[in-house]
This record gives sequence, C-alpha cells and structure tokens, in this order.
Amino acid sequence: MLSSFTHEPSSAMSYGLDRIGGLPEDVTGLCGPDARVLIVTDPGVAATGIPETAARRLASAGLTVAQFDEVESDPSAASVDAAARQARTHRADLIVGIGGGSALDVAKLAAAVAVGDAPAEAYAVMATPLPERSIRKIMIPTTSGTGAEMTRTSVYGVDGGRKVWAWGGALKADLSILDPTMTLGLPGPLTAATGLDALVHAIEAYTHVRSTPVVAGIALQAVSLVAGSLERAVTHPEDVDARGRMALGSAMAGMAIDACGTGIAHAYGHALGTLAHVHHGRAVALAMRVILPWSAAQRPDLYAPVATALGVDPRSTADTEEQALAGADRFETLLRAVGLPVTLTDTSMREADASRLTTVAMAPENRPMIDNNAIRPDDRDLLDLARRILTAE
Repeated sequence: MLSSFTHEPSSAMSYGLDRIGGLPEDVTGLCGPDARVLIVTDPGVAATGIPETAARRLASAGLTVAQFDEVESDPSAASVDAAARQARTHRADLIVGIGGGSALDVAKLAAAVAVGDAPAEAYAVMATPLPERSIRKIMIPTTSGTGAEMTRTSVYGVDGGRKVWAWGGALKADLSILDPTMTLGLPGPLTAATGLDALVHAIEAYTHVRSTPVVAGIALQAVSLVAGSLERAVTHPEDVDARGRMALGSAMAGMAIDACGTGIAHAYGHALGTLAHVHHGRAVALAMRVILPWSAAQRPDLYAPVATALGVDPRSTADTEEQALAGADRFETLLRAVGLPVTLTDTSMREADASRLTTVAMAPENRPMIDNNAIRPDDRDLLDLARRILTAE
C-alpha cells in the first residue's frame, strides 16, 4: 500500500531553442517595466559574452541592469555575501543567475541574504531559518548537471572549504530558462563531469527512502535522457538535440532531488571536494561507480529499473540481480566513454585516507545523505566503500 505524500512542484520551467531571447518579457512579467536587475555569474561564463548579451537585451527593454561576475568555482559564503551586497546597492528587484551550479547557487542564496539580517554562513545546514521572502529570481543554466535551477538548495563553502548547504522556499526560482544554445560552448570534460552529476542525482532520487511514484517517474526519465545523450553531447558538442536532452534531463534530476534529496554517493562526493578539491561531478561519479554495484547486489529489485533506464535491455536476462548489476556495468562503461578520469591518482588522496574520507562523509552536512540512502551502510561498510573509492582503477 502506498504511503501518503505531498509533491510540491519546484521552479517554473521554460524550455526552447534560443529561449533566452524572451528574457526581457520574463523580467517585466514578474517585476514590471521599471525593474532593476542584477545578473550574477562567474568570470568564465562572463568571458563567453552570454551575460553581456543578456544585459544588452534587458537594457534595450528599458530595464536597469548591473552585473556581479565574481562567483568562485567552489563558491564561499563570502562570495554569496558580496553578491548580496551588490543586490542591495543596486536595489535589485530581480536577480538573473547565469552559469553552472556555482553561479546559480550564489544567485539563489544572495537573493535571500540581501533581504535578511544574517550573512550567508548563518544559514548553513539550516542553523538559521532563511527569510520568508527573497528577491525574485530567474535561473539560466549554462551546464547540464547540478539541476540547481530547479532546487531549493544552495551549496557553498565555509571554514576554509567545508561544503555546506542552505535549504528553503526562499531559494526557489520564479522561473528557470532551459536553452540548449547556452551549453554549446561547454568543453567536453565539463560536459562529461556535469552530466554525470545529473545522472547520479537521478539515480539517487529514484532509490531514495523518500522517493514517491511521482519522483520515480521524473527520476527514471532523467536517467534515460542523460544516459542516452551524454556521450553524444561530449563527442559532438554542437549537437543541439543532444544538448537539449541533457538540459531537460539535468533539470528533471534537479526536480527529483528537490523533492527527496540525494544519497551516499553525494556524501562521499562532498567529502572528496572538501579534502582534495575534486570537481563535484567527477567526485560523485567516482563514488557512484563503487556504490552502484554494492547497492544493486543488495537490492536488485530497486536497481533493475535503473539499469533499464541506463540502457540495459530488460530482455537480456530474466534474472533481476543480473539486470541490476548490468546497470552498474553500463554506468562504468559510460564513465570511460566520456573520458572521465576514473582514478584519484592525480589527487593527494590514497587508501590510507579512507578513515579521513569516511569521517568527512559522516559530518553533519553530509550525514543526512547517508541516513536517507535506500541501503543503510554500517561503519564497516562505510570504511570499505571509502577504500574502494580511493583505490578503484
């Protein structure tokens, strides 16, 4: 018998080729013809000219526009506070976030910090409730990975790089614009890493203890879209159809984790980011590479549908465990096909660091991801998984 649940939709989404052309109408529809807009982005995206083009379009419509382009690749609370200060100085009615997950997370949290009484660090792990309202927000992703445009979460760093998160309705975007042309210039390695992040989101949402039939449907469709398009997007970066499917898959994965959360691969992924500054997408993918076969062997009934969504033919075997484990093999094959470095030998982390990795994965900001995982590991499992993540070849 199904448990009772409520599904609250996340941000409004609008998808289309060259959809960014309608941004001025989106802004005036939300805030009126005299709106003051702050664009939040990072130096790399700013160098592409995308934010400047958006600013010109907005200015041509009579809107007053300023730009904050100092978001760090692993954003800190200080970066959020700086963006919030500029939002206050500009008297922004609306913030447009343009970029990958870092820029979008900063834009969302800055919109809340700007109207509150506390700095960004105060909202880490919900230590302080977010303001009930925030500056209105439009999110425009230039990567297909984090799904940050669709979530009520912002991830950022405190205490010299410790990854934490803020969560709440004040971080929900008023509109997310998915435009495949925004991702055409994304280099292959970043396309691969961010796409794998989306894939891990979708797998973890489907297998989450709080997953519902609604989440399951969204998550499996996201797995199918990403798994079926990622290699093409990496090897044929100008393929707009592949880029569009990736954008949709990433956003849908974001919708899924917004409804329930992530799992153990993200706990280890955040720990790798904290300890060795491993790119988030690569970190969670390498963690999932070890965790997926471990999970599939214990709950083949749960992981066989994931295998089908990953592209394994369900007619290939009548054995549910074989089907589930074939999904883990398919995930491994995809990692290698998109050129992701599959070992951590380029980092400082070694097998001897397994205990340290486990400790950070169990920190308060990461522990909920482990506690809500479909399969609950014990202490021995946690240490063994950490060793395998660090030594896998």
